[in-house]
Amino acid sequence: MYLDATISEELLSLLLDAPTMDQYDDANLELFPIAVRGYLLSWHLVFDSFSSASSRVRSNYSALIEDGKYIEPLLNFMFDVLGNSAASALKLEKEGINDAMIRKYDMSAAMNLESSERDMHWLLVNLYYLGLKYIPGTVKKWWLTCKDRQTSISVEAWTEKYFSNLVVQDLLDDVIQWSDTQETGSEDEKTLSIRVSKNSREVFAGYEIDEMETSVVIRLPSSYPLKIAAVESVNRVGIPESKWQNFLRYTQGAIQFTVRCILENQSHFSTDQYFRTVLL
Repeated sequence: MYLDATISEELLSLLLDAPTMDQYDDANLELFPIAVRGYLLSWHLVFDSFSSASSRVRSNYSALIEDGKYIEPLLNFMFDVLGNSAASALKLEKEGINDAMIRKYDMSAAMNLESSERDMHWLLVNLYYLGLKYIPGTVKKWWLTCKDRQTSISVEAWTEKYFSNLVVQDLLDDVIQWSDTQETGSEDEKTLSIRVSKNSREVFAGYEIDEMETSVVIRLPSSYPLKIAAVESVNRVGIPESKWQNFLRYTQGAIQFTVRCILENQSHFSTDQYFRTVLL
């Protein structure tokens, strides 16, 4: 019997007292108050829990975060501080925050920064990247339900400019690594083939039927994961058109929030079984 993985109640409790802009004037906030620092570092510990977890465990963690409604206060505070809610989003190149810093926050290096405010900005930027990487569906849900259109537009443009390509490249690296670990079937047992194009942000999935390959392509948009990946037909072999269209619609639905839904074992089917069950 499988038991759902959990994040410790002690750690989750630290996410309950989220800061708001109303609590601090500009001068105090620039000093990166201890309460704010503690709250943000607690989120960093939460995302550390995701980094070495399996897909199933990450799914459990994501459900805990979404059910507890923890993400909305974090993102609301984040985009107030970083200027998105005022349509003046932080320019990371001007702030001196590069791709490596987006991907990783280093407390030791942060102590040597010229200001506490820049330290806070770096940590917030890194947390947003980790949110897009580990709980993309939850972040996307916040974005879709954001009532302030100005904030929504700013966050999408900011995500596309600084974050989406990093998240996509990480995801495609994971797909390549996963594909390389799959066992090749015998001649009588055809297997799924995966090809990744990092430049065009595409994943091609093919399955051999009667010595010809039936294949689809998954294209990741410029503002992924806020915008959904698209599944398109590449080659249909030996499958009725109506069944093929049903397959494409089924697959599109399966990847509402992440390509991993069809490339990993999210149910009790292997990837080959997925194609056989839906297509054959």
